[in-house]
Amino acid sequence: MNVMVRICAVAAAVIATLAGCGSQAQTSAGHPTPTPTPTRPACPEGSAYPPGTANAIDYIDSIWHDSVSYEYFPNVRITTSQVGSVVTRIQCSMATYPDTHAPPSHWADDTATELSAGTPVHAVKGFSPRCRLMAYMAGHPRTYVAVNNTSHGPVPRACAKVAD
Repeated sequence: MNVMVRICAVAAAVIATLAGCGSQAQTSAGHPTPTPTPTRPACPEGSAYPPGTANAIDYIDSIWHDSVSYEYFPNVRITTSQVGSVVTRIQCSMATYPDTHAPPSHWADDTATELSAGTPVHAVKGFSPRCRLMAYMAGHPRTYVAVNNTSHGPVPRACAKVAD
């Protein structure tokens, strides 16, 4: 066999083997099992501060969903008839975040500061989900109002219609 043909054959075998590393796993029945594709970023991890530095963090009750920040406003009440369908479920809870002295370096969608992971988050009838959401905490409904972060702090979005 020609040396060039041998090199090509070995190269083809190596490429085929490496290509198999990223292929689907086989089940016992011989059918491929699809590899799950992550649809969301991971829960917050890591400190935003360099090693050896820290700060005290006191989170307000809030939700980060669909790249929008929502804050709990105790004066904004909700009735049972206003509870809409489930929009999402909390994926990450800052209540269980391991570093209580530094904020995470990023906030993934469907992260909450007070609500537990798995908590259903509902739409509020009469409002766009980009303006208001609600969730139950300890059996009591809480309204979360979409806010815009400004240099003066978070300000409710106009569409949320927060009354004083």
